[in-house]
Amino acid sequence: MKDLHITRRQILKGAGAAGLVSVLGAPVAAFADGDEGEGRGRVRWDLIRIVNGCVSPGGTSSAQAEHGATIVMTGSGTFPNVRNRCVRGVTGGGTWAVSPSDPADSRCLPGSGSYRVTELLSWTSAPDGHFPPFDDCIPGGTKATATAGLALLRIKYDDGKSGTLTVDCHLPGSPDCMFEGITATREYVDFSHWLGGPTVFHFLTKDKD
Repeated sequence: MKDLHITRRQILKGAGAAGLVSVLGAPVAAFADGDEGEGRGRVRWDLIRIVNGCVSPGGTSSAQAEHGATIVMTGSGTFPNVRNRCVRGVTGGGTWAVSPSDPADSRCLPGSGSYRVTELLSWTSAPDGHFPPFDDCIPGGTKATATAGLALLRIKYDDGKSGTLTVDCHLPGSPDCMFEGITATREYVDFSHWLGGPTVFHFLTKDKD
């Protein structure tokens, strides 16, 4: 989440779409062998919305490719709290929808459906962020365990296509050079221009995996 003003505006824009989709079920436990962060359990990521003053799963975030093709995604999941290493002990996924600038151009890979996360490619938490003045209703999360950060995930779309999902969370107080939202790829299409949509990470203890 970025500053409070931006986050609330982004949430309101995505609230209608968020009601049409649901996030995949609760994550399951998995751990990676030693690396930075070992012993700190797992990290949960969420694309969020605010419901009755509560930061909750089920929000939307979007990004744009060249000439206006847009992807809108929901999602949540967990991954091992390790850095500088690709690991497959991941859970989660969500929904996706791609709208090309020209509806007749199938080369921009339009469609909609679900996706699943297959691998963590990189993860780094960011300093100095603090939770905004809402209740924390993320399962397994608390305000004290929320963190800003950047995660790069390998994903598999339900139509067989492959891609990546980048989740960036800018909490109030974290570095201003970070953005708030997602970027994604789908085969050869790079949705590299983030449009916004709030996100959050939480460190999970072993009994909350």
